[in-house]
Amino acid sequence: MEEKIQTNQPKTKCNTDLLLDFRLGVQEQQLNVYGIVVKQHGRTIASHRWRSDDFVQVYSVSKTVTALAVGLAVNEGYFDLQNKVLSFFPEIEIKKTTKYLSQMTVQHLLTMTSGHMAPSLEVHYFEDTIGDWAEHILNAPVVYEPGTCFEYDNGCTYLLSCIVQKTTGMTVRDFLLPRLFTPLGIYNPQWDCSPAGVNKGCIGLHLTTEYLSRLTQLLLQEGEWEGKQLIPKDYMKELSKVHILNPGYWNDSETGNGYGYQVWMNPVPNSYRMDGLYGQYGIVLPDYDAAIAITSHQEKMQTDILRLVWKTILPRL
Repeated sequence: MEEKIQTNQPKTKCNTDLLLDFRLGVQEQQLNVYGIVVKQHGRTIASHRWRSDDFVQVYSVSKTVTALAVGLAVNEGYFDLQNKVLSFFPEIEIKKTTKYLSQMTVQHLLTMTSGHMAPSLEVHYFEDTIGDWAEHILNAPVVYEPGTCFEYDNGCTYLLSCIVQKTTGMTVRDFLLPRLFTPLGIYNPQWDCSPAGVNKGCIGLHLTTEYLSRLTQLLLQEGEWEGKQLIPKDYMKELSKVHILNPGYWNDSETGNGYGYQVWMNPVPNSYRMDGLYGQYGIVLPDYDAAIAITSHQEKMQTDILRLVWKTILPRL
């Protein structure tokens, strides 16, 4: 029998049965999930913790939050999405300027279409062995016309973080504190910095599962929170739509459905997600008026967690 959600339940009451099959799947597949929060119609309808809800590194979920900072900075007039990337870095010596590099815009960074032939910043592996990260990224080969080819690249998001800091005079974290984090009730979030004192942007943000669920709910509500538009609605519509197709990317059914502004499209129609290494997810499901947040440390086949969501939770929403 189809399960019905009682809309008159108090906010503190959760439907634990909704997660029963998901929890069994986590156990059977030995998925190292930390916590999950399911919100629907603006309230928490189910949640479970496999460990205490501590701050954890959310890895590339950080990218989406950096994109939100970009939207706010553009709205406040600090820069424009069509500004050329090189214009923000006059101090950097470019060893070989190409026409494609000079064409690269802020929007190309948002959509991972910078034109780099390969990731320009493998931040997990040699972050301590290079000096100026921005100089390293801007001197990496740009062989494709910007906007035409998808390449998932930490370097794109790091440059976005640099641009926000250069134009506002604040790190992304500090810029977002009064504009986003505090209104959401996310207190004292930590964000790792590069050797230059710039928030890494692409990774490094630490959140609890509950805090991640609030960000996911904000995306579902197109930037609105408690009656206030924190992020411009027009920007949120752009963030959540497909800007570049990427069929077959990483040979995984979860990663080849298109890309927006630092968000991945899901195989579920009209939905998208924040997506971090080891299984950090903020899943936005507008057709179900639902937001699902998950933190994990699943080193192999982390997208199995997503497939388990589609199989066990989605049919019951």
